[in-house]
Amino acid sequence: MTSTPNVTFESPKATLATNLVIARQAAGITQRQLADASRISRATIAQLETGCGDPRLTTIVELARALQIPPILLLVGAREARLLVHLTRHTPDEVPQVSQPLIQNMRELAESGFIRDRLRAARLGASAVAAQGLRPASISAAIFSSVAPGPGTVVGAALGRLIAHQQKEVSHVY
Repeated sequence: MTSTPNVTFESPKATLATNLVIARQAAGITQRQLADASRISRATIAQLETGCGDPRLTTIVELARALQIPPILLLVGAREARLLVHLTRHTPDEVPQVSQPLIQNMRELAESGFIRDRLRAARLGASAVAAQGLRPASISAAIFSSVAPGPGTVVGAALGRLIAHQQKEVSHVY
């Protein structure tokens, strides 16, 4: 197993503040323009960009919509970003194998449009990963399996393994 990147914890407010400033500037808009597009006050945006605000989830969603990005991008911290980058360093034997029939079954469930079927796809992905001795990775595998069966299951499992490994390293420090 390759080692995980050393990353310190960043507060959620600091993460949001940094990502919001970066996203707004990358979009080439002012706080006023973002306020107009999102229907969030400029004062609230200024507070969030300085790390002083504690927004509702709907505020984050509206800001992301106005910036034309997924809300998760405003919440991805340095730790998560480095872990996602680290996924590219995985070798094929470090990721779980998922059979084509299972992928097809999960895909049919995930695409049905019913939440209960997406949950079934998630459970199948989690079970497949847990059966390979990767129980710490089964939750992230489940989340990814519900939206992208097969490749998502593998990415979710790899991410879960990295997170679990890093948490073990951090717990040894304290």
